[in-house]
Amino acid sequence: MKIEFFSQNERFTFDVRRSILLSAYMAQWGMPEYRVILSKTESNVYIEMYLFPDRGGVSRFVTIGMSNTCHKSGQPVASEWMLALPSDLGGEKQERIFNYFADLIAHHIENATDASVPLVMSSSALAPENWNAKALLIDELRGESDSLEELTVGSEVFPLLWAVPITEKEAAIILEKGIEHFDEIFEKSDYSIIDPCRP
Repeated sequence: MKIEFFSQNERFTFDVRRSILLSAYMAQWGMPEYRVILSKTESNVYIEMYLFPDRGGVSRFVTIGMSNTCHKSGQPVASEWMLALPSDLGGEKQERIFNYFADLIAHHIENATDASVPLVMSSSALAPENWNAKALLIDELRGESDSLEELTVGSEVFPLLWAVPITEKEAAIILEKGIEHFDEIFEKSDYSIIDPCRP
């Protein structure tokens, strides 16, 4: 839904949520560079996506608003997502990543029936063309400050989850052998787990 469709109370509540979450993100990643809004009036969805630019060779796309959105089933999403990529964004433009991130979020809201992690989404034609990692892993946050693992807004406590592009082969490993086996493979790998162009 567009922001002007919010009631006065809903707008105020979202403003408070944004202030709290944006403050937590900025404390770790500095100033965001861009914001893109995902809205669907008919399903009462309003989510903001922010880009925190290159910091230590990592750029981050993160949501505000997923945590108070409901799946099509009525079950609360009750989390925010963070997508970390190398500073070159895997050879793609920012707009392309925002569009892909929005597609993933919309698909998750419409179709997910299980909120538990790890969650694997199969390879998608919507993934950026330059990437080998066209599937997606949603898992507990890694490689970030402990203060971001659980976020608090009023009485709500929810996780910031890690959205990680993975290859079709890696997706099969997680589904067949578990996330621990996947982690063991990457501990020995020469490739960065956030590099979507890895073979």
